[in-house]
Amino acid sequence: MFSNTMTLYRVVNPDSLGSYTELLHHQPTDHRVDDAAALPRLREWALAVLDRTEERFGMYQIAIMPLDQHHRPDENAFHDLIADDTEVIEDYLCWSGCSELVPASGG
Repeated sequence: MFSNTMTLYRVVNPDSLGSYTELLHHQPTDHRVDDAAALPRLREWALAVLDRTEERFGMYQIAIMPLDQHHRPDENAFHDLIADDTEVIEDYLCWSGCSELVPASGG
């Protein structure tokens, strides 16, 4: 049985103090919440999910989170890990509607 899940959240109003996230998709995984090697696979998974949806330009949060007893992402347990200074797998990406936007390299 899986104990963690890969999550993809849309960040709503990222430029405001009232920003929040909305869960779009999650998929159970064997990766641990603190498994730093999981980040490339998480990013690849999230981009594949976005590519098959009609999501438009925006910012998205990706993370590996614990599952609750209903097999849903347990955001409270995830925030408890952060509060306990546990390394967690979490990142953000910007989506153009057809590909990931990456920062321009400085010269």
